[in-house]
Amino acid sequence: MAHVLPDSIRHQFGYLLAKTHQRQLRLFETHTRGMQVSARQYATLLALEANDALHQSDLAEWLGLDRTTVTYLVDGLEQRRWIRRQRDPADRRAHRLHLTEDGIAALADIRPAAGAATQALLAPLGADEQTQLRALLARLLP
Repeated sequence: MAHVLPDSIRHQFGYLLAKTHQRQLRLFETHTRGMQVSARQYATLLALEANDALHQSDLAEWLGLDRTTVTYLVDGLEQRRWIRRQRDPADRRAHRLHLTEDGIAALADIRPAAGAATQALLAPLGADEQTQLRALLARLLP
């Protein structure tokens, strides 16, 4: 006999958000297959596009990751020459991150696939519902 996930779990807000996020990540992986990029790497490139010379510690906070994980993330992007890490002259313990020309080109290649993944996720919703969902979720964040 097959077990069924009870409605008491399936309808929990946290469960719905987690499953939606998992689906978004799977769709991102599917749409970016062959680009060898993770959602975290893409988020990092987007953050640096909007904030040149971003502190590595700020990136960790924004992505909700510990500093060690961000160090590995940055190491990988630096090896691909998509970002450049530079010591902060005002605080030698800190690093500032910069998007490189290769990173800008990679971002241009990734952006359409990432957008297609989001559209695939939101396809069951009409345009107004998509706008409303984004607005409601944004209101839940500090």
